[in-house]
Amino acid sequence: MASFTDGTNDFTVDKALTETTTASTFTHTFGDGYEQRLARGINAKDQSYAVSFINRTRAEANNIITFFENKGAVTSFVFALPHLGDKTATTSFTGTTITSSGLSATVLSPSTPTHILVTGSSNNDGGYSIDATGTNNNTQLIVTEALTTESSTANVYIQAGIKVVCSEWTRTYDHDEYYSVSGSFRRVYEA
Repeated sequence: MASFTDGTNDFTVDKALTETTTASTFTHTFGDGYEQRLARGINAKDQSYAVSFINRTRAEANNIITFFENKGAVTSFVFALPHLGDKTATTSFTGTTITSSGLSATVLSPSTPTHILVTGSSNNDGGYSIDATGTNNNTQLIVTEALTTESSTANVYIQAGIKVVCSEWTRTYDHDEYYSVSGSFRRVYEA
């Protein structure tokens, strides 16, 4: 399931998630019909995601809108997509190390993810950047931000993710105390 968190609430996107990818290129066309193309930078794919949250309670809709407003399309957040991989694990958190049996970046994804989303632990919900130079073996992931130390281990859900910003969102008043929220996430490349 595609999801993100505000650090307190975990939000799951409805199943009708749409991903749009556009190649970003420089194109030069010559007079005889010949053209030359060149990738525009090292991340030459523009990716966006149309997300929706249908028939949510007023409180949940307000939490989602407040999260988008607070980020203001300036501050990115980690968005976990289902095809990137996930793992449910009993895990401990110390400093910048997540320790769990059988946990590695390759378990989370066919390619090593750059970000992870940790949900299910009251103290550690949030997105983290993986330190590619750190130890990524079968039991540890090293992240760049300090984690809150748990008093004991916690059973958490760890998902590979990407950084996105939400630049547009809409609230629809469905009926009574139920609302729908839709938005557009745009992938950004940053640490």
